[in-house]
Amino acid sequence: MDAIEHAKALISRLSTTKPDLTSIRAIAKETGKSQEIAQYLWKHGGTESKLPSLLVLELKATDPGLVETLITDIAAADKADQRQLCDWLMANVLMYKASLKKEALKWISERSSIKRRIFWSVRARSVRTEDHELNQELLGFLEQNMALEEEMVQENMNWCAAQIGIADEKLHSRCVRLRENLGLYKDYPVSKGCTSPYLPIWIESIVGKKSKLNAAPHSL
Repeated sequence: MDAIEHAKALISRLSTTKPDLTSIRAIAKETGKSQEIAQYLWKHGGTESKLPSLLVLELKATDPGLVETLITDIAAADKADQRQLCDWLMANVLMYKASLKKEALKWISERSSIKRRIFWSVRARSVRTEDHELNQELLGFLEQNMALEEEMVQENMNWCAAQIGIADEKLHSRCVRLRENLGLYKDYPVSKGCTSPYLPIWIESIVGKKSKLNAAPHSL
């Protein structure tokens, strides 16, 4: 079976079974890397085909021009699907290729909300305790602009603020105050065993767990 026939068979399988995200990952692993299959899935299938497309893309053949096309297509997708597609593009493509990640780190003020969401996703995943000056700069931007952003970008700004508050002890209190002042996600419904996205709760929960772990006696 050639690549196009394989891709057509996958689209039929995916559209019929409507697999969950774990199953989509398994299907992509079974398929293996193929730029031709990836491009066909992306162009001809729905969201259930676009997601595995991002997993079978060949990174060496993925350049900024292709990423621009993917982002344009994500922006045209149903609102309900945009977040998942955006986050999989970030996590499974951009974070695995240094040149693409570097490009995404320029998107703090892009007109595209998809790009701005990706920017804050990449930043959240890259927060380090030792990068205090950068953390301070990012937090200053969040304090000035977070309340004005649209929801899908604001969600990942919140994630980044949480990571700064958790990683950088010097900025812990400012990050907590940021969410207290805005009040976003204060009443967000949370399933049992999950952590609230409300920053004071989120940060204090993770920092508290780390403190208990560090304070626990270690056996030789």
